[in-house]
Amino acid sequence: MLKSVFGSIRGRTPGDFRWSSHGVFRNHFRWLTVGCLTCNSSNMGAKNVSNSVLRVGQFVAYHGDRADGMRELLDAGVDILTGDYLAELTMLVLRKNQLRGGPGYAAAFVEQLEQFLPQIAKDGVKVVTNAGGLDPAACAAAVRDACARRGVELSVAWIEGDDLREDLSTILGPEGTLRNFDTGDDLSLEDTEILTANAYLGAWPIVSALEAGADIVICPRVADASLVVGPSAWHFGWRPDDFDMLAGGVVAGHLIECCAQVTGGQFALFHEFPDLGLPGLPIAEIRADASAVITKPVGSGGTVNTDTVTAQLLYEIGGTEYLNPDVTVDLTSVRVQQDGVDRVLVSGTRGRAPNDTTKLSLTFEGGYRNTLTVGLTGMHVAEKLAWLRREVESAVGKPETFEAFRWTVVGPAAEVDGDQEQVSAWVVITARDKNRAKVSRAGFADRIVQLGISNIPGFYMTTPPQRERLFGVQWPCLIGKKHVDTRVRIGDERQIDVSWQVWPVDEPASAPAASIASASSVNDGETATVRVPLGEVVGTRSGDKGGTANLGVWARSADAYSWLSEHLTVDRLRELIPESAELKVERFEFPNVNGLNFVLFGYLEKGVSSCTRIDPQAKGLGEYLASRRVDVPVALVPNLSGASSVMEVMR
Repeated sequence: MLKSVFGSIRGRTPGDFRWSSHGVFRNHFRWLTVGCLTCNSSNMGAKNVSNSVLRVGQFVAYHGDRADGMRELLDAGVDILTGDYLAELTMLVLRKNQLRGGPGYAAAFVEQLEQFLPQIAKDGVKVVTNAGGLDPAACAAAVRDACARRGVELSVAWIEGDDLREDLSTILGPEGTLRNFDTGDDLSLEDTEILTANAYLGAWPIVSALEAGADIVICPRVADASLVVGPSAWHFGWRPDDFDMLAGGVVAGHLIECCAQVTGGQFALFHEFPDLGLPGLPIAEIRADASAVITKPVGSGGTVNTDTVTAQLLYEIGGTEYLNPDVTVDLTSVRVQQDGVDRVLVSGTRGRAPNDTTKLSLTFEGGYRNTLTVGLTGMHVAEKLAWLRREVESAVGKPETFEAFRWTVVGPAAEVDGDQEQVSAWVVITARDKNRAKVSRAGFADRIVQLGISNIPGFYMTTPPQRERLFGVQWPCLIGKKHVDTRVRIGDERQIDVSWQVWPVDEPASAPAASIASASSVNDGETATVRVPLGEVVGTRSGDKGGTANLGVWARSADAYSWLSEHLTVDRLRELIPESAELKVERFEFPNVNGLNFVLFGYLEKGVSSCTRIDPQAKGLGEYLASRRVDVPVALVPNLSGASSVMEVMR
């Protein structure tokens, strides 16, 4: 009888529902508040419980990414289009745009979407994106206007509740502080003008929007992978406590969120392929058990193999547990295997209950910076640099008088007998300070320009002197979920309140230790070794999270991983990357994919906008490590004979 009652409520047959092995109905209804009434979300749209494979295509990875993604994926055939526009500091960019009278959302999304609205409507494709940024309501309104212009009827929902900027003093008190979870430093609300404060929402508001019949879901700040988890949970009927399935969805989302980085872009082993061209956009074929095949449109550029997937799996992850608002993912459980040409199966992912906090990202103005580049040519580079340094410091001040001051010398390839490019070096001089005058054009750049004919021979600049630039700081911290009230809005009158789930504290299981039982054949003291760049035997992938750099390294065989895990310790990494010698560095092992991940705290100072390094996002850090020469067992080095001219074989 119970089956008949529920079946009649939904207008569906009993076979459409899931039942536990104990014969108890597994609740697919989520009790939500609509306006002032409490009712079942099924009254607002059917839940789409299905076992069919869900094809999710990611069409954009950042604000400014290539604009052809939707066309490529729609032509390939997908069920869901997902788009991620919000890098860590994009919220600050949008806030500055708002203050200048512009939109607080990614306007490029609406422009790109409009041309494909008829096809999206015809094919029944759902669109889920965080293009809403700081103003998802305005973004949704712009999308509705675009639908009207194109003559299509699509339901547009938006999500809100992430923006806590006006609520922080109430939540924490006027003298409250927020602790940076990377550095341990406290930020005083009383002393800081917060420009943006956005909590990371999870997947369930997206599920609610889709259950309510939305065709396009405009999100604000949500966890990146939740753009994929939400449609998957809606499609397959996953429950909030289906932690393994949610974890699998998070991994699928993580793998495709950076678009071409999983299909051959930013790929350390690109040189093994004749020409990767323009890599295709990624598609995750997600199954009901949350395993997924990562692939790309047939005939597109790039490649999808276990190396491209492993590289992206290790990208910007921190430790072995990946914290999502809806699930804590055990990344050591993930299994990766080739499943055909340009197809990789990702399976076995395990998850457990999340905690009662979510990430809160703050941004604020941090001060000012300026940069100028001077060219050095030919012989006596060291002497020229010393003279230039003395006079620059005399003109603008000693480095220690600034908050940050960096000299970076790039080149030369040779001091003699090269062409002009080969015998040239560039000196990048960068200063940062809260005192605007110290790094202004008048106080910094112009004073260096005035040395032009009074200093080294061949003095020239690569650009004219610039004005100082305001930089922003992104401050990662945590906030209790109880302070984050999330709502789904459809039109002006329809509201769905979505509550956070509350779970008991669940201690993590011990991560499997890396096995080095097979190490004897390659790691014993009698093994012949050869001195080669580390990149001859491993792949690397690196990137940024605020001021922290993540550096993933993976081997391509069990023997190579055995050697790597023994050889590449934190101390050895500090030797190979001396810039990290004084920093806190943590190492995490991923024997399931023969990988390691290093977290270098403070490597990027206060983050990309403030960083004085020439690579402020650490995108080249992996390639830098790969270029360092190390002693590797001969048996692990491919094509040894072809590379013998640059190697030294030793006992």
